[in-house]
This record gives sequence, structure tokens and C-alpha cells, in this order.
Amino acid sequence: MKEIIKLKHWQVFGIIAIGYIISFALQMCDFELWGVTSLELAAIVTVITLMLLFFWVLIVGLFLNNRTANVYSFRNWVFVFAVGCCAFGYTYLNLQRLKMENQLFPFWFGFITVFTLWGISYTYYQVARSLKSLELGREAVFSECVMDAITLFAFPFGVWFIQPRINRILTAAEQMGKDGNAKNEPKNY
Repeated sequence: MKEIIKLKHWQVFGIIAIGYIISFALQMCDFELWGVTSLELAAIVTVITLMLLFFWVLIVGLFLNNRTANVYSFRNWVFVFAVGCCAFGYTYLNLQRLKMENQLFPFWFGFITVFTLWGISYTYYQVARSLKSLELGREAVFSECVMDAITLFAFPFGVWFIQPRINRILTAAEQMGKDGNAKNEPKNY
């Protein structure tokens, strides 16, 4: 987990942006490779890229929530469920574009949409609030962390602004002593 947290912002951005660039390029092409069309490959690459992005958000959220100096915390299992809803919903929507346009959506599509919207808002708000609370040394209010939530949502560009702050938190925690030691971990980052 620390290896992912220690990545620089340009590394995380590069991994995610390359996936989107490849997906976009595949959508513009029209070929078939071993029975798989370029549109199907684009959907697969997009799903893999989204999984990497949500995995990064999951790791960051759990890292911030488990900091002893963080005065704000959320339930890890609810957070993992919310990230799972995001990942499943985005995957479903990306795979839906492979179907013919005149097909009807299944009846349970509305449930996926509701869970995906809840997952997105819960995930990005909790990570942003936890990050801001850790930086301020007190529990952040909505108005203090809403811009961070929007920045996180603006993937892959949000990574460019959030990851350096996470690196500062990790560096400060490592400089103050063993990770997880409440006596040595600084209150403000």
C-alpha cells in the first residue's frame, strides 16, 4: 500500500492518462483483432483504467482514514462498499456502450445508477474531508473540503493536485517516527 501512496503525482497521472489516451485512440480506429473490435478493446482499456483510478482512491482513502493524527474518520467497510459501487457502476456504463443502441436497459439499471451516484459522492467527499481534516488538525467542514472533492472527481487531472499533498503527509509521518505511533505523528501537515 505504501508503494502506491509514495508514487509521485506525475506517475499516478501518467498511468491513468495513458489508459484514457489509448482508449480514445482505439475508439477512433475501426479494426478487428482476433475477433475483438477496436470499440470492444477501448471499453476494456477504459474499464481497466477506471479500476486503477478507483483502486488509487481506495488506497488513499484508507491511508488517510487510518492516520492516528486524523481527527475525522469514517467506517472503512462503508468506504470500500462505496468505492465498489463506483467501480461497478462505471464498469457497467462502459460495457453498456457495446450493446446496440435500440436495446432497452434492464429494470435494475436504476438501482445501479443510484448506488453509483451515492458511491461517487460518498467516496470523494470522505477522502477530501479526511485529507483536509488531517492537514488542518481539526475536523473539516463541508465548505473547506468541497473543492478537494471536486478536484478528486476531476480525474485524471485531480491526481496532479491531490497526490503531492498525500506525499507531504506520508513524508511528515515518516520523519516523525514509526508510522502509526500516535505520540510521534504530527498533528498538522
